[in-house]
Amino acid sequence: MFYHLRRIAGILLTLSLLCSLSPVSADTNDPIHVRYYQGGTVPDYAVKVLTLALQKSGSAYILTPVTTPMTTPRIVRTIKNNTPDGVNIFWAASSPELENTLTAIPVPIERGLIGFRVLVIRQDHLPRIEQISNEISLRTISLLQGLGWSDAAILRKNGFSVTEAVPDNLYNMLAAGRADAFPRSVIDVDRELRAQQKLHTGLIIAPGIAIIYPRFGVFFFVSSDNKPLRLALEKGLQTALKDGSFLKLYEEDPDIRTALKILREPRKIYVLAANSPDSALQRLDPSLFEPMLSGIIKESPAKNLSK
Repeated sequence: MFYHLRRIAGILLTLSLLCSLSPVSADTNDPIHVRYYQGGTVPDYAVKVLTLALQKSGSAYILTPVTTPMTTPRIVRTIKNNTPDGVNIFWAASSPELENTLTAIPVPIERGLIGFRVLVIRQDHLPRIEQISNEISLRTISLLQGLGWSDAAILRKNGFSVTEAVPDNLYNMLAAGRADAFPRSVIDVDRELRAQQKLHTGLIIAPGIAIIYPRFGVFFFVSSDNKPLRLALEKGLQTALKDGSFLKLYEEDPDIRTALKILREPRKIYVLAANSPDSALQRLDPSLFEPMLSGIIKESPAKNLSK
């Protein structure tokens, strides 16, 4: 009897050791592979937020940039199809199409600053822009937008004529007079114009005027099938919001500081109608957005631009 009990105990011990070495256990310790597109809006800041979220998630991860030039539609297809070794996360301004195709992590990483747009114009077009006195005259100017950008649908819904093109060509097109203005967010415009000065010295920010998309923001988007990455980002961002590290990163970023400075400049602001008022992202907690934006919208002397 004692011999049989020893054999049974030995078998149970062997099974226990085999289970401890099984793939199920190993999988839980595998790092999450995060491949992001090195580009888009606020690229340096977005990578900082992404890194912070992954660090705060408590999960092991491998963060890899993908530098191959890609348009937004191609990035979305790559993520949706779970292309091997392809991009599996990117950040972009939300749109109904993106929300229906991919899964958004419900935290606007730039607190909605991307929705505040100044107009980049050719300096010799300034007299035309200065003639804008109301929403009707504002709608007469032609605008540029990147291919696949969320803004294009918002601008068209509000009655604007919009030309879309590959992002790398937009400033060249503006300088060539292919449109009157190129709306750029306050978090991107200063950095972009400094990079363009050697090529296009005649481009400026139109003084005294801006447009704003209410409750608009940049979000991380992942495949609905990529549950480990989605959960890690949600947990990490919520932790960073609670412990103050997210706000600290936001307030110390140079692009954000420049954006907040531009927000304080006197401008007549035209508030555009949202592209998708029923979007779940439109109903996020107001505390996730930059408080100055709410104040600007309430105090804006311009009317809401809805058709």
